[in-house]
Amino acid sequence: MLLASCSDERVLATPCTTDCGTPRIHPADFLVPTSEAFHGKELLRRNWDFPLCASCHGTDFAGGTAGVSCLTCHVEGPTACSTCHGSNGPTTFAHQAHAPTVACGECHIVPTTWDSDGHILHDGVAITAPVRVVFGARANETIDPADRAGPPVWDGATCTNVYCHGAALHAAGGAATRPRWDDPLPPGGCTTCHGAPPPTPNHVRSDCRACHPPSAAHIDGIVELGTTCSSCHGSAASIAPPMDLAGNTFTTAIGVGAHQAHLQASSRISAPIACATCHVVPATITEPGHLGPGPAVVTAALGWDHDAQTCSTAYCHGAARPRWTSSGEVSCGSCHGIPPVDAHHDATMTLTTCATCHPGTVDAFGNIIVINHESEHINGVVDHQ
Repeated sequence: MLLASCSDERVLATPCTTDCGTPRIHPADFLVPTSEAFHGKELLRRNWDFPLCASCHGTDFAGGTAGVSCLTCHVEGPTACSTCHGSNGPTTFAHQAHAPTVACGECHIVPTTWDSDGHILHDGVAITAPVRVVFGARANETIDPADRAGPPVWDGATCTNVYCHGAALHAAGGAATRPRWDDPLPPGGCTTCHGAPPPTPNHVRSDCRACHPPSAAHIDGIVELGTTCSSCHGSAASIAPPMDLAGNTFTTAIGVGAHQAHLQASSRISAPIACATCHVVPATITEPGHLGPGPAVVTAALGWDHDAQTCSTAYCHGAARPRWTSSGEVSCGSCHGIPPVDAHHDATMTLTTCATCHPGTVDAFGNIIVINHESEHINGVVDHQ
C-alpha cells in the first residue's frame, strides 16, 4: 500500500481532466512555452486564478504543501510585473527604445496590483484584447496651444499629435513625427522629431549645446536656453566672439572680426568698448529682435557697411576706415595725426608731448591712460589744459 500510494502524482482536489488532458496535477509539457498545456496559457484559461496555484505552492509561491517553489523561475513571484514584462520591460517593437526615459504610465494605465480591474482582468474575466494605450502628460504636453492639431491618438500602429515626437512643436521640421510602433528605431536620429536645427528664425546655429545646456532635460515640455550671453556667442572668458553664431573662431570671419579687440581693448588706445556701443543689447534672451537670422544689427549712427566691412561715420575712428576683419590697422596715428593737423597742434609735437595738454588722457611716455577699464580717450570729450 505504501509503494502504491507514492507511485502516482497527486490528483487535484478538483480534477482538471478536461483542461489538463490527464488526471495528473500537471502535464509533462506544463513548462514548455510553445505547448498548449503551458502553465501561462492554462492560467489564462482559468482567468488568472493565482489563488489556485497558491493552494499548493503557498501564498508566497515559495513551495507550500507541494514543496515546489515557483520562485525558482519567477524570482520576484508569479504576480510580479517582471514575470510577464521582463525585468527590463517588454522587448517587443519600440518598447526598449522608449524604456530608458519614458515611464510605462506615459502610454498605459499602470495598475496598483496585478488583479486591478482593467489590467489582465475585468469583472473577474481575463482580458484578451490588445493592451490599451492611454497617453499621459508627456504626449499631451503643449508649449504653444496653436501648435497642437488635436489630442494625441494611437491607431494601433502609429502615434499622432504626440509631443514626444515633435508633432506639437512649432515648425519643428521633424522627418518622422508620426512614427510607427513596429519601427523600433526610425532613421534620422535627432531629425526625426525636429530639424537640426529646427526651421525657425530663432535657430541660427546647428550645434544645439550652444543655446540649450547639456544638463537640461529633454522632451519634458520646457525649452531651456542658456542663461548667459556666452551660451550662444563668445566664451566663458568674454561674451564677444569668438566663437560666433556660425562656430567661427578666426578674426577673418565677419562674425568674429574685431569683437575682442573692442571688448578687451588689447591695443590700449581706449577703454573697453561695451556691446551697447554698437548693438542693442537685449534685456532677456528671448526679447523680440534678438534671436533671429543674421547678420547682427549695428547701430545706424556708426555707418556700418557690411559688404565693405567697415564703419563710415564712427566717431571712434575719426576719418579712418579700418576693416573689421583685418588686424594691425589701428594704433596711435590711425584715427588722427601725430600730432593732429590743426591750429592747436605744432608739427614738431610727438607722443611724449601729448601729456602737456592732455594729462588725464596720456601719460608722459605717450601711453593712453586706462584705469579700471575707464579712459578719457575716445569718450566724446576733448580733454585739454
